Amino acid sequence: MPKIVDHDERRRALADAVLALIAREGISAVTTRAVAEESGWSTGVLNHYFGSRHELLLAALRRAGDIQGDRYRTILDEEGAGPIEKLRNITASILPLDERRLAMTRVFLFFYAEGAAEETARGEIAAFLARWRGVVRESVVAAQREGTVSTDLDADAVTVALVALTDGLALQAILDPVVMKAISAEDAAARCVDAAVRRTTEEAGAVGR
Repeated sequence: MPKIVDHDERRRALADAVLALIAREGISAVTTRAVAEESGWSTGVLNHYFGSRHELLLAALRRAGDIQGDRYRTILDEEGAGPIEKLRNITASILPLDERRLAMTRVFLFFYAEGAAEETARGEIAAFLARWRGVVRESVVAAQREGTVSTDLDADAVTVALVALTDGLALQAILDPVVMKAISAEDAAARCVDAAVRRTTEEAGAVGR
């Protein structure tokens, strides 16, 4: 009998090879030959699934989003962790402090730039950001119920502030060693959450005056 090929699994394996290259050597290292060598498949197999380097990078972007989504669910389902701890862990899961998160940040930076001029890339990025905000908002609302985040604050405003702050720190960290050092501190995620809450508290106060 002919061997049954799981095409989805093979695409995931190739996307994982792209992410491994990006984490180790950066976006410029991604070539058809390099990905073939990284994955252990031939260039012919790779070309069967992806017609161009851009398609490979787009697959890596989607794979990074899926991996991050799985990480979110693991954090949210963690027993024994309170809402504010989960919110801090979600924040930490984005900061590029290991190979997985570094690859994710690099590939997102590439597509952020492309998304400014190309609709497909913009749509991919916007969809990921929407999912990210949804997860963060879920934790913000849970923290409000628990009493660790004030119910006087707009959950959407806290969410937008926290996502924007974390995203900016992650992107700057891969460009600036000073920022990378700052986010490497043990309490960096907690400070991100506290800063987002403080910002929205100050904005709410300004509106009320």
